[in-house]
Amino acid sequence: MNKKPYKNRFLGILRQFLLLTLLMAAASVVGYVFRHFGFPETNIVIVYLLAVMIFSCFTTGYIPGILASISGTLAYNYFFTRPFFSLSVYDLSYLITFVVMTAIALIASTMTSRVRQSALEAQRRAAETAQERYRANLLRSISHDLRTPLAGIIGASEMLMSMSTADDPRYPLAEGIHKDADWLHSLVENILNLTRLQDGQLAIRKEPEVVDEIIESALSHIQLRYPDREITVVLPEDLLFVPMDARLIDQVLVNLLDNALKHTTPDNSIDILVQKDDAGNQVLFKVRDNGPGIPETELPNIFQAFYTRQNSRGDAQRGIGLGLTICEAIVNAHGGHIYAANRSDGPGAEFTFTLPLEDKK
Repeated sequence: MNKKPYKNRFLGILRQFLLLTLLMAAASVVGYVFRHFGFPETNIVIVYLLAVMIFSCFTTGYIPGILASISGTLAYNYFFTRPFFSLSVYDLSYLITFVVMTAIALIASTMTSRVRQSALEAQRRAAETAQERYRANLLRSISHDLRTPLAGIIGASEMLMSMSTADDPRYPLAEGIHKDADWLHSLVENILNLTRLQDGQLAIRKEPEVVDEIIESALSHIQLRYPDREITVVLPEDLLFVPMDARLIDQVLVNLLDNALKHTTPDNSIDILVQKDDAGNQVLFKVRDNGPGIPETELPNIFQAFYTRQNSRGDAQRGIGLGLTICEAIVNAHGGHIYAANRSDGPGAEFTFTLPLEDKK
């Protein structure tokens, strides 16, 4: 059994007791000086109130402040009311003084404790903000340094693939290099966009875009990574023009499709559905699969940064948990919403995000 926490707690209580004793003793000495020079008793009461407030500044919680308030009242009664050096009360009018003094001391100690707790909370938040800013700057710096060599690797692997045939033993090596480099490039872009969105440095440039073209762009990109997987698309008959930043929404779709493909097998189907909501003021984008779905315990955490699902297939390429986080940040920046759920019409997961049809500035 570890006795260190109990020892530290005991030492903390002992320090508070010694501090309270010292402050009450100092207030009593000052009170005797005031009495010697004929100062009114109200000045002595103020000295005890000051001692209570000083004690509250050096302690946390309300219980120490309450104990200090009671101690100040008892000390004033013991040293400065008749009969002296006794807790009994000779003049009943002093009872009102004691009640008022205790009440004022309690209010003062409570306010002091709240101010101190607010200051500590502000310091904690400032430290967390500084740490988060440092982490974002570090991620951004690393990502910038990786973009140039990754672009070179992707270009070189594409050149090697074009210079060889499918039956060439060098072709699958170049193809594997291309896939891994492309995955890393997508990861770097996710990190850069996430840090920029969090810092407010990524401007959202909305323009009316045709939904069909955005879906086609995302599919052409994802099929480079998964050429053997089929994705079914269901679109409205009429063309939909939605205000959006096409590059960022394309990234959202790619991330959602990549997430669905990573957590399913080739025999699982992937669907994209686009439709207007019942009110007709926003468009719903759904990415569905018929894989194992998402455990209910993981759904509340699915969009947290650096959170990865625990039920991934053993052969799935694992990410670092930023794909869905960047999706949420981009969709929220567009004034939409994104959420995850398990399908109600069968097995599988379903990710839905909405975009408003009107650009609200």
